[in-house]
Amino acid sequence: MESGHDPGGDGPYWLAAHVYLGLCDRHAVLMDLRHDRYHAVQPAEALAGWVQGWPVPGVRRRPAPRIVWRLLSQGVLVGDARRGRTATPVPSREPTRTLLEFDFGTRPTAGARAAADLARAWTAARLSLRLFSMQTVVGRVGARGAARRPSCAAWDRDRAHGLVMTFVHLRPLFYTARDACLLDSLTLLNFLALHDAYPEWVFGVRTAPFHAHCWVQQEDVLYNDMPDRVRQYTPILRI
Repeated sequence: MESGHDPGGDGPYWLAAHVYLGLCDRHAVLMDLRHDRYHAVQPAEALAGWVQGWPVPGVRRRPAPRIVWRLLSQGVLVGDARRGRTATPVPSREPTRTLLEFDFGTRPTAGARAAADLARAWTAARLSLRLFSMQTVVGRVGARGAARRPSCAAWDRDRAHGLVMTFVHLRPLFYTARDACLLDSLTLLNFLALHDAYPEWVFGVRTAPFHAHCWVQQEDVLYNDMPDRVRQYTPILRI
């Protein structure tokens, strides 16, 4: 239980700073970056009236639902506004296009410099995922983007497409993207950063059955996935 918190109190409570919310059908899904795990709240209105800003209306019940105490004990909820934030789902922008459009008459530019950049990006991604928590990894990518995006030139779709095609052409030299969305997205973000490009890293979830996924996106354009696949997921975090 959170230190100094009275488990018999009536709240209010907040999401911990490292927890993010997504709404999927009748579920609310909470992504805990610090512990790299997900929690499902069903029905989604179970936390209505208990968590500040909870977006699903409902009648606050007494005594508190058991899930309130469980989430408090696991550090997902906190009783101090200074250590938490309101439960606001991430704004979503539905993807409609992708940069994974191949021109079979044109061979991507993939010289030694590009291969070296991808090797550097892939090595950094592997080491980050092996050595650091997801909270640290995501925090570093978010800080990098926040610091560099304001000074970047306006987004150039043709340039982005060329970088993605180079990346896809060279990727089999280092790894396969099959069932490796986390490594693939982080490697791509690292590669793009070496070329002063900083799109968003988006995490999404779906239920029945539960599955988590992540991808790289700029506005409504996907970098390393297809719109039909990504639309199956509800965004839960964008950085």
